[in-house]
Amino acid sequence: MKKERNYWPHAIVGIILSVVVAGAWTVKIALENPVQEDTYFIDKYQYVDTNINTLLEKKAKFDAKYSVICKTDRFDIGKNSLLLEIVDKDGNAKIDNAKIELLITRPDTNKYNQNIKPNKIDNGIYYYEEIDIPKIGRWQILAKTKIGDLEGFDKFEVNATK
Repeated sequence: MKKERNYWPHAIVGIILSVVVAGAWTVKIALENPVQEDTYFIDKYQYVDTNINTLLEKKAKFDAKYSVICKTDRFDIGKNSLLLEIVDKDGNAKIDNAKIELLITRPDTNKYNQNIKPNKIDNGIYYYEEIDIPKIGRWQILAKTKIGDLEGFDKFEVNATK
């Protein structure tokens, strides 16, 4: 007499194990890529989420009065410099009293983030030197500029080559 085998219990156990493994893998990936900062606004995402309307209003008022211009169009591997210019749109006056929080970052990771301060300010041009670029590819320059009560946010894309 031939005994029939029933594979349903094996399939159910396999499905349950697959779901547990997939869940553990999802948690592992999520922990390796935490959402800590909203890089565009250079602030914690909870603050940005709560105050997005205020931030967008500030940005619109700032953009109506000032322009932030990035004078650097590419990086080389190693040490680099960066020039930002702030111009008043009304009279094209150069602005030397802005407070700029600058973040150099990769679009795919926070591993290479660099917060930098200007080395020199001259006639509306902010000079940043000794910026270390360790990797070829796309880099983002994120600027949070404050002049008086106005606050602006700008993003520039720069490519790094050898």
